[in-house]
Amino acid sequence: MTEKPQSLAELTDQIRSYLDHLRAMGFCGVDCADETLKRVNSWGRPPAGQAETLNAIAADLKTCRQCELARSWPQAVTGAGVPGATLMFIGGWPEPEDKNSGVPFSGAAGELLTRMLKAMGFSRSSVYISHAVKCAPPEGGAPGMPDVRICCRFLQREITVVAPQMICTLGDVALKALLGEGLACESHRGCFQTYQGIPVMPTFSPAYLLAHPAAKRDTWHDMKQVLARLNRQPPGKSA
Repeated sequence: MTEKPQSLAELTDQIRSYLDHLRAMGFCGVDCADETLKRVNSWGRPPAGQAETLNAIAADLKTCRQCELARSWPQAVTGAGVPGATLMFIGGWPEPEDKNSGVPFSGAAGELLTRMLKAMGFSRSSVYISHAVKCAPPEGGAPGMPDVRICCRFLQREITVVAPQMICTLGDVALKALLGEGLACESHRGCFQTYQGIPVMPTFSPAYLLAHPAAKRDTWHDMKQVLARLNRQPPGKSA
């Protein structure tokens, strides 16, 4: 089957997106020297010959200044949990409370996530929790896709180390970062996707649920699907 050629508008959008990406990384010109290309290729990756660890990712995040958000946010918020966690939750970006705690989901949305985990039979320490974007945009805003593209390299490294059996994306930004910019939580939640062989359940973010409590019913339905795929039952339920 012959692939449909891209329109001029589509090509223009791709070029514009790429230029935004370069600007976000601080490029002021084009430098194709070998040393420059080596440095660019190393961004978001462990040093050659060094085993990947969550500590190594956290250390790289502390010095990351690759996008505008990283230059205005005091310190990136790393994921919380341990390698081998069965379930990994990925939110969009840190809450204001995360700035002080350095822990993802520290505020009211985090309290709701903790209650949801308890209802599923998990604790925060038994899962891995992270964000697609490790630094927050100005209050009331959302990260731009150039920032998401840069930061999701760290998320991909986390997933490789944690190697979860299941991933839950919480909201649009997490879903787009992991599976593609054309996806939306509203139309894809409740339907399993796949990332590198790992089942992914997109669902609403806790912050969205706080603003739209009626959506909690749909989210709990999504979480029951996750439990079923993991061959688990909510506490108090017998097989």
